[in-house]
Amino acid sequence: MLYLFIRNAHRVEKAMVPILNDIRHLSAGNPVCLEESGELAEISASLNKAGDYLLKKDNTRAEWIRGISHDIRTPLSIVLGYASEIEDTVSLPEATRKQAGIIRRYSEKLKNLVADLNLTTKLEYSIQPLQKQKIDPVELARQVVSEILNDGISELYELELSEDNPGKNLSIVGDQALLSRMLNNLIRNCIVHNPDGCTIQVSVGSCDAMCTFSVADNGYGISEPQLNALNSGKDISSTQKQTGETEHGLGLKIVMQIVKAHQGIIQFADTIPHGLSIHISLPMKL
Repeated sequence: MLYLFIRNAHRVEKAMVPILNDIRHLSAGNPVCLEESGELAEISASLNKAGDYLLKKDNTRAEWIRGISHDIRTPLSIVLGYASEIEDTVSLPEATRKQAGIIRRYSEKLKNLVADLNLTTKLEYSIQPLQKQKIDPVELARQVVSEILNDGISELYELELSEDNPGKNLSIVGDQALLSRMLNNLIRNCIVHNPDGCTIQVSVGSCDAMCTFSVADNGYGISEPQLNALNSGKDISSTQKQTGETEHGLGLKIVMQIVKAHQGIIQFADTIPHGLSIHISLPMKL
């Protein structure tokens, strides 16, 4: 009896190893395929069924978002075009032109939101592969800062760029478009969440084998629970104001996804005496 007990326990333990491994794969969003035989065939079959269901559900959601993004592009472009035309027509009453301007601004906001939703879906499901190339991080930051300044920002904001290691040649390998989007989102986040103005400091440096980007402001900052939520990688939607307005939405989520895709590290911290600073470390070689 003792021999049979040990033998059966060993067989069950051996059958549990692939099941536990596939449970880890399933929790990470990866497909699973267990052999449906042996001691725990029923559990294996249930896990395979659950894996197929989750994969099908994720694919359906991704396809739906891509379809909506594509279908909304044409009517939104028409709304933007007519709103801009009405806004620029001098012969129309001032009130009508102001209303057209409001329509244009909110249509642009909706267009950006759809683009962000499409990008975050591609990054989440690895639909958009990295276009790797050698990049000068200082020049990358300079281009992003220049682009934002050329777009025109309020005099309430002061945007500064600095190098932690002046004269040192730095280079990283990554997707230039995504890394530009990362820095752009961080700077825009400082502007959006500090309507009364602030100073935004962007710095580029290096530490050991990592290239560092830092974006800091002296604005309102965020609460400690929100800071902990961001640093723990929790759902960004959990950091909301009491009014229901999202404090940090898709913009920061996309930043975190881009950092993850480049095998980097992101940290959020308070700026003394007040404000928010975001530090990103990316490996020199991806």
